[in-house]
Amino acid sequence: MDLGLKGKNAAITGSSQGIGNAIADSLAQEGCNVAISGRDQERLDQAVKNLMAKGIKAIGVNCDLSSDEGCKKFISETVEKFGGLDILVNNVGGMIPGTLDNMTEELWNTVLNTNLMSYVHTTKFAVPHLKKSSEGRILNVSGVTGKQLLPGALTTTIPNTAIIGFTKIMAAELGGDGITVNNICPGFTNTESWGPRAEKMAEVRGITSDQMRDGVSAQTLLGRWAEPKEIGDAAAFIVSAKNSYMTGTTVEVCGGFAKYI
Repeated sequence: MDLGLKGKNAAITGSSQGIGNAIADSLAQEGCNVAISGRDQERLDQAVKNLMAKGIKAIGVNCDLSSDEGCKKFISETVEKFGGLDILVNNVGGMIPGTLDNMTEELWNTVLNTNLMSYVHTTKFAVPHLKKSSEGRILNVSGVTGKQLLPGALTTTIPNTAIIGFTKIMAAELGGDGITVNNICPGFTNTESWGPRAEKMAEVRGITSDQMRDGVSAQTLLGRWAEPKEIGDAAAFIVSAKNSYMTGTTVEVCGGFAKYI
């Protein structure tokens, strides 16, 4: 299926690796130009090289998206390079281990600025450009902890639930401009960052990393973790021209981990 993404311009935050990079790859395969962001210049350069090999325009912007200025830099450089913006994917973030008792004010600021406020600031700077597009799209990527209780996931549950609310309110505000705003909740995905994270979770539970992974698999209806490409392909459809009447919606790409009705 041709998703109608050829020649479109997309900006994807937190995308030099993991799910963000998988989304960039899926968009590039559809002929979409992509701007990615990251903090590791070597990794960023390699990711751009891989994307350009698909015959599209790609740039990497090294910026700190936990700050308003970093978000502005990412969007400004994207628009300067591509001449416009059609798609924004907010994806930056990650889990910082901690409990209500031991999380400091500094750590909370890091969590909320990175995992939540980066979405707000980047959207703010992207909207004026998206309004000039005939098919403006915003896709927020939050974790499944925003929908399904996962004890111990304090630092992701709070921003993820807020992202779902932010998605709804922005869909309402931008619907009149023809811009759709949706959200996806990936489940447990086989990304590089999950290696050390799985080890830490296993250590807390007194089990091995493999046992922890098997336990997660058993909680999904499909009995396995997701591959990054599966998340990327779902995202590509949601921001495509083929998806023209879905907005304000949260889609769970979690293999059935969330079991409520």
